[in-house]
Amino acid sequence: MTIRQVADLARVSPASVSNYFHKPDRLSGTTRERIRDAIEALGFVPNDAARTLRRGVSPVIGYIAFEPASATTPEVAAAIESRVSSRGMHLLMANDTGSQERERSYLQLFEQQRVSGIIIAAVTDVEPELARMRRRGIASVVSARRATVASQASVSIDHLLGGELAVRHLVEQGRRRIGFVASSFGLRQVEDRLRGALSVVESVPGVTLEVIPVPERSVAAGFACAEALAGRDPGRGPDALFCANDLLAIGVIHGITTDGRLRVPHDLAVVGYDDIEFARSTIVPLTTVRTPHAQMGAAAADLLFDEIASIAAGGDVPDVADRPQVVFAPELVVRSST
Repeated sequence: MTIRQVADLARVSPASVSNYFHKPDRLSGTTRERIRDAIEALGFVPNDAARTLRRGVSPVIGYIAFEPASATTPEVAAAIESRVSSRGMHLLMANDTGSQERERSYLQLFEQQRVSGIIIAAVTDVEPELARMRRRGIASVVSARRATVASQASVSIDHLLGGELAVRHLVEQGRRRIGFVASSFGLRQVEDRLRGALSVVESVPGVTLEVIPVPERSVAAGFACAEALAGRDPGRGPDALFCANDLLAIGVIHGITTDGRLRVPHDLAVVGYDDIEFARSTIVPLTTVRTPHAQMGAAAADLLFDEIASIAAGGDVPDVADRPQVVFAPELVVRSST
């Protein structure tokens, strides 16, 4: 089925049928109605792949997220979608669930689909693969962490500073036995938060930091962590916790409150990370490190469109040119949990 057959049935030109899909405001209401009736009668579906081959431009952007259960992923995705739709394009989102195999599989799929560009919150080092794809005309931006090479564009948050802000605040509150609650220590974002925390601990005599691993960064994992901490002998557990995200911190607060043997913040101060919507409304409002995820998503999309334009204009080869590295600074938000 072709546009010409639709045009013949609707008694219009093929250009009018094309405008129906892409520039409908150029057509009168009567013309749009005739074209719509012809499309329904013929069961016509426009072939975007063929249009991409003709014009050399795909209307699709790919986004690969590594943590679909995170409370911040929808905020990032919504900001990207808003920017993409404003360009008259479409966003395809994939979740690799932390799997290297799924991450590579989606990169391959998006390349096969000839998307115009890819935003990826990478689990592993995919930058050599992205460089190869750029040479084949597909732009890319690494999101959520800074690129390891200057030739790869990225948008990230300074998680080292975030870890420093959280633990410095706890030390200033007089806390000396600090626990860092997290999972997925192989993720650079988590590793940087820990390194930032350690930089403060190592600079203040008498302060210790205990790494407390949990299976996942969820409310349930935080609740279970609180139960385990409440069962320790008095004076042997931490007097403050820095949690790798707000979901863990909220779970800890609810677990401590439910158990009743410890009090927040009197016996245990708690700091989260991200400042999600529920941070201020939990049973004890949560002190947290605010990270600008919506701004990061918007910046990643804007930077990707710049990269697409650079490739279209015959821009530099990725292993030669320095690409932009956008880094946002987090900020501490103090509430009742400390």
